[in-house]
Amino acid sequence: MKQTYFQEPKYSKNYLISNPQNLYEQYVNAFAFSEMVKSQSLMPNKKELQLQAQSSWRKIKSENKNIIQNYISELLKTPVQPPPFTFFSQQNSVVKPSAPSPNIIPEPSANIQPSNNATAQKQSDANLQKAKAELCEYANLSRVTTSSELHTQFSSKIKDLEKSIFLEEKTLKRLRGNAEAQKRARNKKREMLEKENIVEVS
Repeated sequence: MKQTYFQEPKYSKNYLISNPQNLYEQYVNAFAFSEMVKSQSLMPNKKELQLQAQSSWRKIKSENKNIIQNYISELLKTPVQPPPFTFFSQQNSVVKPSAPSPNIIPEPSANIQPSNNATAQKQSDANLQKAKAELCEYANLSRVTTSSELHTQFSSKIKDLEKSIFLEEKTLKRLRGNAEAQKRARNKKREMLEKENIVEVS
């Protein structure tokens, strides 16, 4: 004879973020747990739940850290209500929540591919070093030559190289400045996302 008994629903406390790293992530997980318990839903829509959690977070994020921790504790204490007349056999497998989506909260990748700017900087620097080497060579030739004709040719070449070096240094400085500006913009955007904890939902 099969033994039948009541099986209490198992609600995940890390439904949205499998490995919470900060107060915000702890809060949205706790909020999700509370909403799942209240709605008696083991697998609610993650995107909708995430948006609700964000909205709730914005209302309390300016509170003291200890107060927010209390909110989290209270959310996690949401009492689980047994669904009416729901029984499970020992022979039945318990329904488990689906694995948390790994892309709920994207994090900046540490492996950034070289940008076009970086490639241009490398090429500009190579051109600059080549021009400087040639300048040094022609300057030495100009000093040792006894031919006025060759001296004039070397002097002309030296002027051309000095002009090329000036332009290349200017180009390299501009490229580096652009790269720094892009880096600052990326860092600022990342800091804003971390501060506001805004998740971009496709």
